[in-house]
Amino acid sequence: MDDRYMITVTGAQTVDGERDTIEVITAGDVTVEDGLITIRYPEYSRENPAQKTDTTVTYDGRILSIDRKGETASHLILEQGVRHECLYSTPMGQMFIGIFTDIIKADVNESGGEISAAYQLDFNRTAVSYNEFYISIKKK
Repeated sequence: MDDRYMITVTGAQTVDGERDTIEVITAGDVTVEDGLITIRYPEYSRENPAQKTDTTVTYDGRILSIDRKGETASHLILEQGVRHECLYSTPMGQMFIGIFTDIIKADVNESGGEISAAYQLDFNRTAVSYNEFYISIKKK
């Protein structure tokens, strides 16, 4: 990875009417090949900057996958109008979560672009939060 892009990831989570938003700005890399968008970037913990999570986001025009490897690991699958069960790992253990995706939008090329998604998260088929995220990619 040669970190040719500035990547801004903004995530919002609404639980019981309370909305919380976080933003991560980092350097990363993007490839667009045969309709497949791949975004790779590191995230560092605010509490422990030495703690790194490597994130890979892929989108093939239908399925958006978010893979995180590090202290917390996850493999999330988002597909508009479809519920997927995904494994989410934390330092306290693993759990299965359900993700029903309302919308995915993507406009990315070698110059940069944007991806956004909105989805409902559930545990044991009981809705626990509504989530939105937005990725902005700008070539350095």
